[in-house]
Amino acid sequence: MAILSLGSTFHVELRSILFTVFALLYSLYYLLKNLRPRVKLSSLGGLSYAREQHRVLANWALRVVLHSAIYVYNDQLKTNSIDIISFIPASSFSAAIFDHFPEAVQTFTVTCPKILAANLAAMILANCLVWVGKYVLLVIKVCSYVFSVRKAGAPTFSDPPQRVLIVHGSVGAGHKRAAQALSDTFQQRYPEIVVEVVDIVDFAGPFFSTVYKTGYLSLSEKTWGSHLVGYFFDAGNTERPGWAKRLVQEAFLLDFINYIYKFKPDVIVNTHFLSTEIVAGLRRRQLLKIPQVTVVTDYDAHAYWANFPNEKFFVGQEGAVGNLTHVNPQINEEDVLVTGIPCVPAFSTVPTQKQCIKNLGLLGEKGRPIVLICASGAMYEGRPSVFTLYEQALSCSSKLEIVIITGRQKDLRSQLEQIAVPLQHQVKLEGFTKVMHEYMTAADLIITKPGGLTTAESLATGTAMLIVNPYPGQEMRNTDNLLEAGIAVKCNDLYLLGNKLKKIVENPKRLKQMQKNSKEYGNPGACFDIVDYIADGEFGYIDVSKDA
Repeated sequence: MAILSLGSTFHVELRSILFTVFALLYSLYYLLKNLRPRVKLSSLGGLSYAREQHRVLANWALRVVLHSAIYVYNDQLKTNSIDIISFIPASSFSAAIFDHFPEAVQTFTVTCPKILAANLAAMILANCLVWVGKYVLLVIKVCSYVFSVRKAGAPTFSDPPQRVLIVHGSVGAGHKRAAQALSDTFQQRYPEIVVEVVDIVDFAGPFFSTVYKTGYLSLSEKTWGSHLVGYFFDAGNTERPGWAKRLVQEAFLLDFINYIYKFKPDVIVNTHFLSTEIVAGLRRRQLLKIPQVTVVTDYDAHAYWANFPNEKFFVGQEGAVGNLTHVNPQINEEDVLVTGIPCVPAFSTVPTQKQCIKNLGLLGEKGRPIVLICASGAMYEGRPSVFTLYEQALSCSSKLEIVIITGRQKDLRSQLEQIAVPLQHQVKLEGFTKVMHEYMTAADLIITKPGGLTTAESLATGTAMLIVNPYPGQEMRNTDNLLEAGIAVKCNDLYLLGNKLKKIVENPKRLKQMQKNSKEYGNPGACFDIVDYIADGEFGYIDVSKDA
């Protein structure tokens, strides 16, 4: 029996075998529940998710086995000499706290059978076995890899790479879009090269993903949270993360390291700084001998990007060269190439503005600028900010042709259709589209947040920008670069957007100059420049073992 008594007021008795039955049924339920997602994810090729799911299944399977064994041998495990744990507050360190409580509360006794302890031990043992197994397998792979690379010495690159691993991080959409742009370009120009695209956050497990990705995005959507993110962004922009942070990240990203050893790429291409940091740390400790190149996806390079060794950096503008070399003097200027941020190949072959207007069924009337608005997840005064952007654009007294891209948000589109449109304006509401490059080329001006990839696409098509809601940190620095180059106007308060928009469109000469500056600043062929450089094997290899 399990007995819990609290003075003379509370008394519960449970048969000890019930603990085992409950634990067994609970484990069996979650084992069966997790079988379906594993099959689904494996069929979709979700390698990292499937691997994590295998560990979850192993955990629940071990629990089922252990609880079943306890159930079968229940009689042997039970004992008449029940362990008693007594706690008397009045005679312990907490006497002062419990002194004012009733006498019944001051003394209570917990009587716990050993069978309950056995079930708790089974749960702990199952978790420990799964994690120990994970580490043992990784240590074996690391030792095998280190032995082989040290025996072979530093790699040589007489031939172009045949296996390329592109790593992004799903913290915002820009890193993934840059990775996809490079992957599409490899497939288009070098189909013989094996290219894998992975999300490093997927390898980290649910806890790390929640803190690193969901936590960041949730904070960024709140006013106080975005300023907090901006504070840490600026505070961390003076030096690279220390070894302690790197080791914590590596502990969560053992699956990513394991995947590198398994895939054996000839070069790793990073569009997020987290993978750059992990790979550089492994190479400094002689645990990896694979070259890496990094594509910085913002126009200002944060200190987190400045990792060494890294064979080449591809950046969006000249200022980023100084950012990297200042934070890390080991980085040479000649290893930082100003190529622009890569967009998908379609942006390099887009038709003329006139042809795009015709293809999309727009009016394109003279004296009626085309203004493009893209719906995002940003909120303003308790509703999606696209409503305010749209209403402010409609309040502009100058004639406009407004195009709003709502994506797959059908409800949002139907709500926008209910808003009355003044006679001087023309409006087109578009859902999900595969010709975003044509819409951006057709537009004279885009109202948008200054994310790295959105900015790169606007520059590639020579579109003027009206910037709203920049997050403190990287988006604010992107904004500074665009304002200095005469490409954009910033609107700090959305209720003033209509006035800002009017001043731009009523000055055609200014608008044309902004478009010209945008075209000169951007590089629609950045994806080809970067991929050609990588495919030719020009990045070389920095052998840090010579400095050791």
